[in-house]
Amino acid sequence: MTCTYNSQKMRTHAVRIFCCLVIALSATAGLAQTVRPIISEYTGNAKGRVELVNDSTIPLTVIVSPKTFEVSETGEMTYGPMPDDIHLKLSTMSFRIQPKQSFYVFYEAKSERLPSWFVLYFEFSGFPAKEHSGLNVQLELPHTVYLLPKATIKREDMEASAVFDSNSKKITVTTLNKGTTVARVLMMSAEQRGHKEQGFGYPIYPQKRRIAEMPWNGNTPPEKVTLEFENFKIETPVR
Repeated sequence: MTCTYNSQKMRTHAVRIFCCLVIALSATAGLAQTVRPIISEYTGNAKGRVELVNDSTIPLTVIVSPKTFEVSETGEMTYGPMPDDIHLKLSTMSFRIQPKQSFYVFYEAKSERLPSWFVLYFEFSGFPAKEHSGLNVQLELPHTVYLLPKATIKREDMEASAVFDSNSKKITVTTLNKGTTVARVLMMSAEQRGHKEQGFGYPIYPQKRRIAEMPWNGNTPPEKVTLEFENFKIETPVR
């Protein structure tokens, strides 16, 4: 069966339990659910699949919820209905996964503008309430899709600066993407006199600024921060 999704089909969702609570409860009950890959990037149109794994001992029901999203300067995400200019086809929007089994969801997507991005949220339900203090537990796991132009990000498209706060022992890194596609910091690191610490990577959206923090445990303030991209690096002094 092929299901076509558009913004008119967006459902109203009930209040969700935080994923960290659900994961903790699931781990206690010996349950494990996986969505892979977490992120997929395509040049132009997308034609892909997502594997969902139910490693628990009970069958689970899964509902697929496509959503668009925006990311703030500090990394907070807000979600909304799929826009009309992204056309998405799913092989199914609801199914059951038997215990210790995998299930594949296939999709095709194209957008009238590039770059574009959206997320497929997979809502797992059917966990025994008696094992979770009577709570009706629902676990949501994402698969994020990027539809990108052929053009790649260049060194001259990026600007970066870093500031160290000696009171909080944190480095604040501000990165500006002046380009027309999504840039991705693969790794962030800070150094001083042989001491080096690493932080997490993050995406930076076109014509947007991103502010990221990383802790610093060195005895003296860091000297420089290095941002690693796919084809180049940026080094910036720490003020």
